[in-house]
Amino acid sequence: MTAPQPSAVARHYRQGDLRRKIDEALDRLYPGHATLTTDDLHGVDEFHTGGHAATRELTDHLELKAGLRVLDVGSGLGGPARHLAQHAGADVTGVDLTEEYVDVARWLTDRVGLTGRARFEQGDVTALPFARASFDRAWMLHVGMNIEDKARLFTEISRVLTGEGLFIVYDVMLLGDPALVRYPLPWASEPEHSFLARPQEYRSLLRKAGFDVVAEHDHRLQAVQSLRNAGGGHHPTSTPHNPASGDTPPAPISVAMGSDASTKISKVLQNIEEDLLAPTELICRLR
Repeated sequence: MTAPQPSAVARHYRQGDLRRKIDEALDRLYPGHATLTTDDLHGVDEFHTGGHAATRELTDHLELKAGLRVLDVGSGLGGPARHLAQHAGADVTGVDLTEEYVDVARWLTDRVGLTGRARFEQGDVTALPFARASFDRAWMLHVGMNIEDKARLFTEISRVLTGEGLFIVYDVMLLGDPALVRYPLPWASEPEHSFLARPQEYRSLLRKAGFDVVAEHDHRLQAVQSLRNAGGGHHPTSTPHNPASGDTPPAPISVAMGSDASTKISKVLQNIEEDLLAPTELICRLR
């Protein structure tokens, strides 16, 4: 298998008019609301399995306190990073390969008043543009499936963390026969651009990079429920949200995932239910 060039990964995610689509989705979700909060964005800026509920759980595992420096590896549209800045008082830097995602992340961060507390840079996460020991914590949420050289990725993260730094991996990992995995998926339309690995491969590479894996959590049950909800026909273009109702806004996940979002969601769900894939969390500490 030939690894895709970074541009191939970026092309998979790039839409060209994502900011406009998100702006329209937010106008439909919150008509007449010029001022938004991080909580209002959950439906458009977090599209890892489990969504914001998973973000909150992972945040608890980061053992944060105000002022800690956190690296968000493959930060996407910035939802998890903004959550850390807003609700945990962390100083967050996100890095993502896709320039459009970085631009939208900065725009959304400015829109909710968090500029300066959550920053975003375009870059290759296997060659991080930071000095040694620049961060106290790091996490990556559904990133490794796009990266073939995970050994280099983990070595880079180890380099930029302080001693005994905490690192959380939350990736979709391979359990069954890779030949049976169905595509398209949110991170790849075809297997040639997907770099799924088994949990034991992750553990081995993390140990070689200087980490001890101190806990592991299989998130299949939560993922199945969230994916069923995401594929349940809620779209930002059809149902305005009433903020006064106190309910959770519909998840317009299709905005970030493109026109074939429902197919991608159904394929992920099918692969998980057939025990081919599992969203898995590894909590790691530097030795």
